Formats: sequence, structure tokens, C-alpha cells
Amino acid sequence: MTAAKPVKEKSSLVWRLVRWGIWTILALVVAFAIFFFWASSGDSDDRETAPGTISENSAAAPAPAQVPELRVMTFNIGYGRGPAGDASGPWSEEQIHAGLDGIVGQIKANAADLVFLQEVDLASARSHDIDQGKYLLEGAGLRFSSCVTTWEKNYVPFPYWPPSKHYGRMRSGQCVLSRFPIVASTRHRLPQPDANPWWRNRFYLNRAIDQVKVMIAGNAWEVFNVHIEAFDIPNRVDHAQRLAALVSALPEKARVIVAGDFNAPPPEATQKKGFVDEPEADFSTDTTIAVVRGMGLPEALPDPAAFTFPADGPTRRLDYIYFGSALTKVEAKVLGQSIATSSPLAAVAAVPPPGPFSDHLPLFARFTVR
Repeated sequence: MTAAKPVKEKSSLVWRLVRWGIWTILALVVAFAIFFFWASSGDSDDRETAPGTISENSAAAPAPAQVPELRVMTFNIGYGRGPAGDASGPWSEEQIHAGLDGIVGQIKANAADLVFLQEVDLASARSHDIDQGKYLLEGAGLRFSSCVTTWEKNYVPFPYWPPSKHYGRMRSGQCVLSRFPIVASTRHRLPQPDANPWWRNRFYLNRAIDQVKVMIAGNAWEVFNVHIEAFDIPNRVDHAQRLAALVSALPEKARVIVAGDFNAPPPEATQKKGFVDEPEADFSTDTTIAVVRGMGLPEALPDPAAFTFPADGPTRRLDYIYFGSALTKVEAKVLGQSIATSSPLAAVAAVPPPGPFSDHLPLFARFTVR
């Protein structure tokens, strides 16, 4: 009878350990769930249509009364990190400042009047909480800006490993910088890919079209800053259709500019897959640019050899400028890339490399105004 007590005590100890293990696992699951839903939250405005933020740089010169010429630039700046990919971080504050200063230098060197910027951090941990929209507006000496958020999360655990590379708190978007008064801004939030698992979409950005009304020499212009889906073809085509619908709904399209990162090459591109930097990318069935061309606006630089990505070894075109009939193109070029072309539609100049300050090269166009 004396042997029963140690067996009972041993059984009791095992049961206590099992209960401890169960409660520990439950606590970890609850903690993970709380962290997951907290980290993937943070949108300050998740409406499909919402106003953008309009700012004025009072130190800049006022807009000219007469505008015989308009100089336009579009640039996915990749939050100033340079040409390396997202996994190359973290980046020092000095690196980010150097990238932003280089971008300012390009805007000023080309005397751009309207600048369409994508992947602009508006106060993100990965770029040291710099309000890049404000920084670039003031640095470039332009007067007005419209900024909209596309990615606003409490904590983004990407790249996944090691944790020291995590983006952390995220507030990023896109901005239009303008020499002329911006009087209205509307963010059209774009849907996330249906093919993404639900947990990924919890952390995924909502790309956007920013529709901005700009007063140029007394006339109202509608400009659209575009950043559409990069990785999912059906979602990208859907975004292009939404853009085309917005432009088609305008009462007139003479004073219209559409520019940005469309994340797709033109139908005439000779290479549509097998890219060294992104071997999984395949644009063989992509109709994005064909849909965009349905807007009925000409491209500033239709030459299929005008590559904008990746900046340190361009192999394809992802960035575009489209314009209305109130403009006549004088020249268009990819800054930092020399293109040999016989096309009479493209006036492309060789310029010194721009850094590069992003994984995209900027696209620039100069127009006369009718």
C-alpha cells in the first residue's frame, strides 16, 4: 500500500504539467491573435472614396499667370531607399535623406511643374518618420501638394525574417506636387487581390488613384496620380478598368493628365517574362495598358524601348504619362536612360544617371499649352 502514494503524486505532477502546457499554448494563441489584429489595423480612413490632404508651401513662389509650357514628371520613389529591394533594409536616416535629396535634385533640374509621386512615406518607421510629401514639396520649391494614404498599419512584419528588418508602423501613399493651386483631391481606393489569402490582405496595401483638380492659368485641370496592382493580373486589370471609367466620366478630356506607376509593360513589349530580377513575373496575358489606352488619351512616350524598371538595369516599362488635347508634346524622356530609337513619336535625350534614388527611373515630359 505504501507504493501508491508516489504513483499518485507522479500522476498529479504530470497533470499539472499538461495543464500548464495547455494554458501556456492558449495564452500564446490569444497573445498572437491580439497582436495580429492590432498590427493589421490602423487605417484612419478606409472609405472607398475619401478626400486627400492638400498642403501649401507658403515659402514657394506663387504660380505664374501665364503658362505657355507645362513640365510633368512621374516617379515611383520607393520611399527614397534606392534601387535595392525591400529586403535590403533597414536603412539609416542618412540613406533616406540622401535619396530624397537626390529626388529633389531631379525635380529641380528639370523644372517640373507637376510631379506625380508614388510610394511616398508620410510617417513610417522604416524611413524614420519623415513626412516625405512635405520634405519633397519644400525641397523642390513647389507650392502645393495633394497626398493620399494607401498603406496604413500599426505594424507590418515584413520582410519576415529577421525581425530587425520589419517595416513596423506604416503610413505610406502617393503625392502630387504642383506649382499651381490644388483646389480638390479625392482618393479612389482600389480593391486588394481576391487571390490573396485573407491574412495577407490584412497587411496588404490598398492601392489608389488620386484625382486632383489643379488651377492652371485660370483653367481647371483634372490630373490622376496612379499606382495600380503589381503582382496579380486580374486585380491589375480591374484597377485599370476603374481608372478608365473615372476618366471616361469626365465631361471633357482636353485638360487631363494621367500619370503614374501602372506596373505593366505595353502590349508591344518584346520581353514579357523571364526577367532576371523577377523571374516569376509573366505579362504574356496582361491587358492592363490596352485597357488604359481605352481612355482615348495619347501617351507622352509610347516607344516600347523606354524602360523605367529596374532602375539599375532597366528591362521593361512600368511608368506612363497620358495627356489631353489642350497639350502638345514637345519632348518626353526617361531620366537617366539613353534610348536609341527611330520613332518620330519619342524625343528622348540622354542624361546623366539619376543615382538611382529608387528602383524606378522617373519619366519626364514637356508640353506646350493650347
